[in-house]
Amino acid sequence: MSTGQMLAALRHLAPHRLAALALLVVACGGDPSTSASASASASEGTTTSGASASASATGSESDTGTGTGTDSDTDTAGDPLACWSDLAVGEAVTFYEGFAAGSEGIAFGVDGLLYATTDGIVWQLTPDGVAAHFADVPDALGLAPWGSGDLVVASFGVYNQPDGAIYTVSPEGTATFLADGIDSPNFVAIAGDGSALISDDFDTRVFRVDSAGDLSVVIESVPSPNGMAYGADGKSFYVASTFTDLGQLTRYDVDASGLPIEASAREILHLGMGSTPDGIAVDEENRVYVAANLRSEIWRVDGDAEAVTEGELVTDAVQHPASLAFGRGPAYDPCSIYVTELDGARIVRVALGVRGAPLLR
Repeated sequence: MSTGQMLAALRHLAPHRLAALALLVVACGGDPSTSASASASASEGTTTSGASASASATGSESDTGTGTGTDSDTDTAGDPLACWSDLAVGEAVTFYEGFAAGSEGIAFGVDGLLYATTDGIVWQLTPDGVAAHFADVPDALGLAPWGSGDLVVASFGVYNQPDGAIYTVSPEGTATFLADGIDSPNFVAIAGDGSALISDDFDTRVFRVDSAGDLSVVIESVPSPNGMAYGADGKSFYVASTFTDLGQLTRYDVDASGLPIEASAREILHLGMGSTPDGIAVDEENRVYVAANLRSEIWRVDGDAEAVTEGELVTDAVQHPASLAFGRGPAYDPCSIYVTELDGARIVRVALGVRGAPLLR
């Protein structure tokens, strides 16, 4: 059994699987603190944990939480697209703390609010760091805004069982079954044709689901696909591979309908054994940010690369980062990524000094 297969076999042990993964990687000769082709010479991130505002939350994760929200001086002169100046590039601050068993998916809705998932719950988080139980979706993982106001949410199901599903959640918080046929849906990205692309990191396929719930396959063979995103100009598509020895990020060209062309695949980043790449995001300069989950790091790489190139460490001030989303609402920093922690209680904001690429809906 390869290291990647062994890592995959342990993924269902959440939230305690991370310690087991680390021990396994070390036992197999890998070092989670090193990378095959990544450079750690970038800025050093710092963490500031703020609790100046109390935040109430409902549901099974935590009764109360704390968050700094947007209380700090942002100095943007009323321009919602201006980068905030309260943090240095690479600096991290706690936006919300209260998800005792960790969180996974994260996205900004059409309504300008932040949404995150924990086990079975979609949470809505206001700019001042208050979390509210928004919707119930079984085993909720990845999510993305869709159309005029819905969210598409991946329902993971039971590990290694063909019981995964895709749901939509209305602006009122009503969850509706959309499709099944994917064993363990994980990440969601909206394609140029308006459909939803769904990954399954225990599979090799990337799936497509349309608004009628019809399921098809757009990529047949990419190792352990997880985080996905389109490039800034919509002409490239990126997929992170989680349970592999290389920890790779793969780039694809996009066809006229907005779907990835499988034959165009080329790997552009290798984070190495034990990095377990998870969620990704892209900035307006077409740099791709990758959550190296087990290493508790976030890396970035030039999305225009045509072959494997060195990455740049953005921050290590996060605890097992799962998913990344650039600020999108009028009261969130458009030049920061908001990060869920798979085995931590927080949502963390990391300042990047550059806006996110436009999202397709």
